[in-house]
Amino acid sequence: MKTILAKLVGISTSLLNFYLPILKQLFITGMAALLPIALDIVRSLADTDKTGSQKREAAVRKLTSAASELGIAATESLVRLTIESAVQSLKLKEQ
Repeated sequence: MKTILAKLVGISTSLLNFYLPILKQLFITGMAALLPIALDIVRSLADTDKTGSQKREAAVRKLTSAASELGIAATESLVRLTIESAVQSLKLKEQ
């Protein structure tokens, strides 16, 4: 899998082996810090009159702003994944 990823990205496997653990740790740390905030944001938007996509975009804006205020460098993909994880977590709790 790493070899395929290295070929797709165009870097050597040894470079990928060096950076992959670092990137994983940054991702896990960022998501762990942002998930409680995302849960609060998703809860606050749940009962609004907005459509699903409007709620999602509002959540992205709010979580991006919160991450910035906390000094967390969060990519848009990390923010969106964290929001989707929060939504799924709340849906599971409702069942």
